[in-house]
Amino acid sequence: MHSNQACNDRCGGARICYIFHETFGRTLESVNPFGGLNPLDILTAIRNATGPRPALFVPEVSFELLVKRQVRRLEEPSLRCVELVHEEMQRIIQHCGTQQEMLRFPKLHEKIVDLVTNLLRKRLQPTNSMVQN
Repeated sequence: MHSNQACNDRCGGARICYIFHETFGRTLESVNPFGGLNPLDILTAIRNATGPRPALFVPEVSFELLVKRQVRRLEEPSLRCVELVHEEMQRIIQHCGTQQEMLRFPKLHEKIVDLVTNLLRKRLQPTNSMVQN
């Protein structure tokens, strides 16, 4: 933590931990797992998967369809979490140059910042794709 920064400000790894556990965690806790589902939806999915004969257990196909629909509701908060972590990682790399050692080598600092910034930018889209899939 930098000396000119307030003690109660989170930064770096502490901020990323806060994003995962507090921001994203609270969002997940607030999501009702049965939101958007009603008993008729569940019954219809089971009946569509079993046909005319009654089912003793929930068929796998029905279960997958219902679960996929519910998991899609988590996509937006997950993408927001990726965005917040990416922003914090960008801040981390910008603050790395304030250390005395890096100030002695400004061109090295500039190259490191450019390289890491480009790496983070390149990995953002694949990370978002992974969350979406």
